[in-house]
Amino acid sequence: MNGYVEIINGRQFICNDWYPGSLPLNVILEPQAYPESSFSFSSFHSEQEEGFIMGYASGNYAFGNYLVGKKGKVSVGKYVILNATNIVCNKSILIGDHCMFGWGAVVADSWIEVKVSTIEERKKLLYDAAHSTERYVDLSNYAKPIVIEENVWVGFDAVILPGVRLGRGCIVGCKTIISEDVPPYAVVVGEPAKIVKTLNADDTEEAKGEALNLYKRV
Repeated sequence: MNGYVEIINGRQFICNDWYPGSLPLNVILEPQAYPESSFSFSSFHSEQEEGFIMGYASGNYAFGNYLVGKKGKVSVGKYVILNATNIVCNKSILIGDHCMFGWGAVVADSWIEVKVSTIEERKKLLYDAAHSTERYVDLSNYAKPIVIEENVWVGFDAVILPGVRLGRGCIVGCKTIISEDVPPYAVVVGEPAKIVKTLNADDTEEAKGEALNLYKRV
C-alpha cells in the first residue's frame, strides 16, 4: 500500500494535494512511490488495466505531465526520478530501474511526421481536438513503443522519439533529440545526436558486488 494516497468513494486521492483532482484507479503506485500531484495526470486517459505503474521508491517531481491515450501504458521501474518529465504515450513506454530524467525531458511514443501523414489526416486531428470535450485525440496509429533500459540518464529538454530503445547505462545530453537506438553505456549529444564516449560498465552485478564488499571493509 502506498502511504501517499487514500481511496475515498472509489477514487484515489493524493494526501494534501494542492490540485482538486484524483488519480485514476489504474494508476498503480508501489510502496514509497511519490506521485506529487494529480495535476500531472490531468491528461491521463488510459483505459488499460494498469495504465501507469510507478515502481518502488520512484518519484514524480516538479509537476511532470503524463499525456496517456486510451490504449497507452506506462511502466516505470524502481528508484526512478521523473523531474518535470513530459511523457506522451499512446501505446507503450517502459522505463527500467534507476533511471533519471532532467527538467523538461520529453519521452513520446507518438509523433506525427509530415512524411508519413497527409494534410487531410492532420486536418482531421486538429478538428477532432477542437471538438473533443476532454481534449483527447487518438494517436495510437502513430505510436511506436519505447524501451528505456536500467540506469539511463536523460538530460534536461532532451527528446526521446517513438520506437527508440535506450541501452543500459547510457547518457543522453541536454537538448539532444534521439530518433534511433542508443547502445548501452554510450554518451550521446547534439543534433543530430552522435556518440562522443562509451562508459565502462560499472553497474553490472559483479561490479556492484565488488563495491559492496569494499564498503563492508571500510
